[in-house]
Amino acid sequence: MVAYRESGGTASAGITGTGSTSMTRRSSRLGRGTVASTRGTPERSSPLYLWLAALLRDQIEAGRLDPHSSVPSERTLSEQYEVSRMTARHALETLALEGYLYRHPRRGTFVAEPRLRFSVGSFTRNMTEADRAPGTEILAAETLEPDAPASAMLGIPPGGRVHVLQRLRTAGGEPIAIENIQLSAERFPGLLENDLTGSLWAILRSRYGVRPVKADARVVAVTLDRFEAEALGVAPGSPAIVLTRTVLDADDAVVELARDVYRGDRTEFSVSAPVEDVAPSPAPGRPPSAPI
Repeated sequence: MVAYRESGGTASAGITGTGSTSMTRRSSRLGRGTVASTRGTPERSSPLYLWLAALLRDQIEAGRLDPHSSVPSERTLSEQYEVSRMTARHALETLALEGYLYRHPRRGTFVAEPRLRFSVGSFTRNMTEADRAPGTEILAAETLEPDAPASAMLGIPPGGRVHVLQRLRTAGGEPIAIENIQLSAERFPGLLENDLTGSLWAILRSRYGVRPVKADARVVAVTLDRFEAEALGVAPGSPAIVLTRTVLDADDAVVELARDVYRGDRTEFSVSAPVEDVAPSPAPGRPPSAPI
């Protein structure tokens, strides 16, 4: 049994059983500015603000609180759930940090848009499948001397060059990610002369006969620096997801190296993997490849 209580108060929630949840609700109907309340056992085993945040999070994920709809005020939440306003404030702050809510000065707190779901693969394809129009702004496109690691991984010969491409990717006009990509100039001559505002992989397939088929990827949580934050339209220090990719063709030759920076408040990544050891383990220091 897991139960919650705020010291000095009377509101609490109890969760009992295996695979099921039992709650006593003051109201089972949800209207504008209203969410269901719960009462249960008096003991607490976790901070009450996390319990309240979980209740609101469940309502948002279930679609009972629509995007951009107003969230009950701290006062309303404290009265409805019989918790302190500080507890209600902490719960709302927690959900805002998680990207479920956003605050508008003088207007209140509102439900954020659902996060965009990505897999390790084509941004254009991911957004098209999500019925969001993908867009691109070219931030930089140059052909330079490669550093030693990039030269080795891309198979660039001595004296060879590398295409360096930086793009801002958008979904429905909203900035979502910054792509930093390196490709061999010897393997892809004249690449930067193409229209790079669409699918880069489509250009590689149609013009150079190269088809990316899988990627080694690593995901890291970071905070945005000033340049990245400005490009993505958020405050410096905001959370972000960095996806580092090594994209391979059917012959296991490296096609591109990429470091993609995604807004942490607007994106999430889905992963599907076997839960048993049915495939050979990857080489030491190299993550398993994902099909793309």
